[in-house]
Amino acid sequence: MAIVLAPRPTHAKRNRGPTQITPEAKKGKERRQARRSETDHSEGGTRQGVLELSLGSVVVGTSALLVGRGIWEAVRIERTVEACEAGSLALDCAFNNPGRHVGIAVGLSFGFAAVLGLAGGFLLTRGVRIHRDYRKFQAAQAQVSVQPWASVQRPAGGLSLRLRF
Repeated sequence: MAIVLAPRPTHAKRNRGPTQITPEAKKGKERRQARRSETDHSEGGTRQGVLELSLGSVVVGTSALLVGRGIWEAVRIERTVEACEAGSLALDCAFNNPGRHVGIAVGLSFGFAAVLGLAGGFLLTRGVRIHRDYRKFQAAQAQVSVQPWASVQRPAGGLSLRLRF
């Protein structure tokens, strides 16, 4: 035996307003992949990404140089403090806090290195994307090449014609 109750019309929910059709919302990763797949970063094979890769390499190299300089300055702080505690008459020991200015140099080196490293990473990423799209574009285009060849074991040579379409 079952008891079934139907909802009363006063409790039934009624739609008010027009029906709206909205596109399905994509998640972050799906949205980024769709956006990246639609654009050709090489701009029709005119850009190879060499500029971005070159600049990114220089900027990342500068960042690495600043990290190395910061480490060297940190070692220098330790040496200065030890020398001052041993009674050195160096100019750095004349101040109340020896090594403070070197500590500031360490902080600046690491701070600029972090910013440059981030910028270099963005440049390298963009350069890789542009170069990847350039290679895709070139692979899709027809290509004819002629390559010479030679054999050392048997004296022979010739030309090889290669068509790609």
